[in-house]
Amino acid sequence: MSIHETLAGASRFAASRRQAAEIAGRQEEHRLWIQVKAYRDFLVSTGQAYLFEDYLNGVAPSLRPQVSTAIEARPDSTSRRVMTLLLKTFDATPEKQSASTLIHQVNFIADTGQLEACEDYIHHRLEYAPLAIAYFPTLAEAEAWLNGLAEPPSPADILIGDEYHLAWSSREDNARGIYRDYVIEPYIEEFVAQGMPPTAPPFETRAEADDRLKTHPAAPFDFVSIAGQYYLAVHHKRLERHTLHHVASALAEWEEKKKATARNSAEAEEENG
Repeated sequence: MSIHETLAGASRFAASRRQAAEIAGRQEEHRLWIQVKAYRDFLVSTGQAYLFEDYLNGVAPSLRPQVSTAIEARPDSTSRRVMTLLLKTFDATPEKQSASTLIHQVNFIADTGQLEACEDYIHHRLEYAPLAIAYFPTLAEAEAWLNGLAEPPSPADILIGDEYHLAWSSREDNARGIYRDYVIEPYIEEFVAQGMPPTAPPFETRAEADDRLKTHPAAPFDFVSIAGQYYLAVHHKRLERHTLHHVASALAEWEEKKKATARNSAEAEEENG
């Protein structure tokens, strides 16, 4: 079983438990299961699936998973409360492998020194832009970075200029690459559907907008006007930078992407039908 299949199986197990807690009205448990999902989201979004696979391979076999000492040292943390729930679930469920994977997701994050970053992600993910792990001015620089990594992301979003791209790798195929990822366009579509702001800070040039955003960051999304055209300014707090997305162009590209996806789905159905 691949690591991606292992993570997917554990995610389905967590989702079923989250749904059961919601139906039963166990609000605190339901909230904790939402946070369990966020650990998996953090691990996957930061491109660490294969690193987690290596971690699992190094865990000593035991009847009951051990808890990272880094978590034990934080008795009042989100991670400690989540771990208490997962250990209780492990003891009660026959689906030991899925429960163990969920426990080790949290242990992996703790043992690699990422607890604070992950808990920040859990508690503030709605306040931040969609996560990107790196920025590059050009595709050539991004490709050089990816090809130079001993352990490339598996996968993770990066920024190239103002656009999101997915940097990916496959251990099974010994392959890696980068392709355009339409992450911010659905946000722009939703914001426009809600109504464009009657006024937006006006700038004559991109440089003027960039200078303003350095001292007045978007939170994390704000519309600005540059030379009479609307842009969505996106603040990437973790990367300490902004991207600017031309609204009309982004919506046109997103519409074409949706049409292409629909065509591909229809063709696949015809081939399989």
